[in-house]
Amino acid sequence: MKNPNQISSKPIVDQTDSSKSLKESPERAPKQSGESTGSSADFSRFRLSQNFGSFSGVKKKLTTVPVRKPSKNQWFRVHPEKKMDALLLKYGEIGEEFYFIESDYEYQVNKDAKAYRLVLAIDRQGDPFLWPIVIPNEINSLRWHVSAMEAASNAELEWTKIQANKNIGAYEILFAEGDLEDPEWPELSLDELLEIAFKNKIINRPDHLVLLQLRGAV
Repeated sequence: MKNPNQISSKPIVDQTDSSKSLKESPERAPKQSGESTGSSADFSRFRLSQNFGSFSGVKKKLTTVPVRKPSKNQWFRVHPEKKMDALLLKYGEIGEEFYFIESDYEYQVNKDAKAYRLVLAIDRQGDPFLWPIVIPNEINSLRWHVSAMEAASNAELEWTKIQANKNIGAYEILFAEGDLEDPEWPELSLDELLEIAFKNKIINRPDHLVLLQLRGAV
């Protein structure tokens, strides 16, 4: 028989409607995929500077030195000392290339070769190249060549850009308005730069493919 004075060990259950409290609590809306978090992403702190290599101890090995003129949208500088005059052959069935000619074979390309001034130039990205400029003379003094020489001379002092003006038959010379830093020139000598630029582009034997093609032998 159950004792009426005995305290029940069953826990007392709160009869409050729990569903009501759940309804009254605010629901958290799911975040939309395109919803802004209130912070703008800024990754500029990860950007490498142009002289990153000098801070990190990394040195770039120069394996390619193009032989070309500056592009119309390219700011460039010219080294005041690293330059040379040479007889070069501009030749190529698909994309023209420049070749040095040993003196023993110059007579075979006299009609096609010209006297050029090779000047060391460099662009804003720090990539060097050799700019071949036809040396003007009494017979061959086109305004293109004269204006190119003037641009190269000016580029020894400041960042320069050239644009072809066909109406006047010459290059227009433009100068950078900003106070741009001087370029970091490669430490290689001119001979070392020429060796890289003209690798496999020296006509030094009678059976050279270019000579054979000029003679129609192949």
